[in-house]
Amino acid sequence: MNHKARQTIREYRMLQPGDTVIAAVSGGADSVALLDFLCSLWEYQLTVRACHLNHCLRGKESDRDEELVRSMCREYGVPLDVRRVEIRPLAGKRGTSIEVTARQERYAFFKELAQTYQAKVATAHTLSDTTETVLLNLSRGTGAAGLRGIPPVREGWVIRPLLDCCRQETEEYCHQHGLYFVTDSTNLTDDYTRNFLRHQVVPLLERVNPAFQQAVGRMSQQLRMDADCLDQMARQAASQCEAQEGGYDAQKLLELHPAVRGRILAGMLDRLGVEKNSQRVALMEELLQGGRRRVLQVGGHQYIALRRGILRGEERRPARPLESLCFEKEKLDGLRLPLREGKAVSFSVIEAKDYEISENNTKVVFNNFLDYDKIDMNIFLRSRQPGDRMRPAGRGCSKPLRRLYSELALEGREGLLVLADSGGLFFAEGVGLDERVKPTPVSKRLLTILITEIIEREEDDHEKPEYAG
Repeated sequence: MNHKARQTIREYRMLQPGDTVIAAVSGGADSVALLDFLCSLWEYQLTVRACHLNHCLRGKESDRDEELVRSMCREYGVPLDVRRVEIRPLAGKRGTSIEVTARQERYAFFKELAQTYQAKVATAHTLSDTTETVLLNLSRGTGAAGLRGIPPVREGWVIRPLLDCCRQETEEYCHQHGLYFVTDSTNLTDDYTRNFLRHQVVPLLERVNPAFQQAVGRMSQQLRMDADCLDQMARQAASQCEAQEGGYDAQKLLELHPAVRGRILAGMLDRLGVEKNSQRVALMEELLQGGRRRVLQVGGHQYIALRRGILRGEERRPARPLESLCFEKEKLDGLRLPLREGKAVSFSVIEAKDYEISENNTKVVFNNFLDYDKIDMNIFLRSRQPGDRMRPAGRGCSKPLRRLYSELALEGREGLLVLADSGGLFFAEGVGLDERVKPTPVSKRLLTILITEIIEREEDDHEKPEYAG
């Protein structure tokens, strides 16, 4: 183990003389061997520290592990940072699994310590961990990225010196050096998928090839090299595809090799703070290829949009719903109401013969003319509601408003104006008017609906319409 770990440190330039390194010690054989090994690297003149996160998942057993780490650090004279986190209730609060929550808390703890002490953090991941990770990813249908296993260095400050050593070697190291370690009782059962792979699958594969773990290690190393090459190509291609107004030129992206393009798309998800996976990237490919979608939601407020040939990531906060109002039809003529910041809606009733009157208003954002005599007495102004449907004029079919919004890739949907009467929706901002109120050659009066930009912010002194009783 000693020789392999030293070789790994040199190969990946994990340590420099005089570095401060923090060993993440759980109390198991791998982490106990790691701490002892780091303390033996006299030639590097390291400042060695240790840290331990107590997940509080196994009661007295968790406390036993913490006490072992404290005892070992006292014996070695190594400064120790300990944090206790109640993982189970925290996972329930976040809605994440215990394993994911524990990992998030560990790395948050590691990062905090690395910044505090200007240090690197050494974790005790081994070749056995890489093997299990590769098999787990393979069983879930991974691509090449999932077969790369665990990286030797992460973000420049997380290092894994034992990554070429299997678990048997770390246990042998502990026995040879008289080191006491503990075994997590949950590792002895097959309740967790990783444990099942460790106890049942890996031994069977080692019957086919006794050096199976080493073979996985070689494969992972080769795939990491290939991935590094592709990542470099993707960075160069991305810079060539950048559009002046931000985002990427869709046509240039389509000309790239799919392996390079996929990395650029995954990078867009990264920058939005969204977990990248093959399903999201595939949906982005569909968007890029000119599918039905023009906007793809990839997170809570994160979207990928394709507009005017530019693919870009966007973060949108939900628009504030409009204040619901009810007023009489006769009060529409001349009514003007602020909708949301920068926009207002105006209504006017005109004779059908004067249809051309509003055509030259250059500030008109959207205008529609509908048959005034076809709408009922009470008018409802509001935002969309569940179950809203309409039959857009000229479309020949009725659809949920939600679907129409999606097809048209409309933004700020909660703040878009909807007008309805007792017969249902007759106008929706961005969609247009309903077929039943469409003007015909015999229409006598038209209602114009103008949604305009407010050039100067007006005082909010408009009289609100009276509510119909």
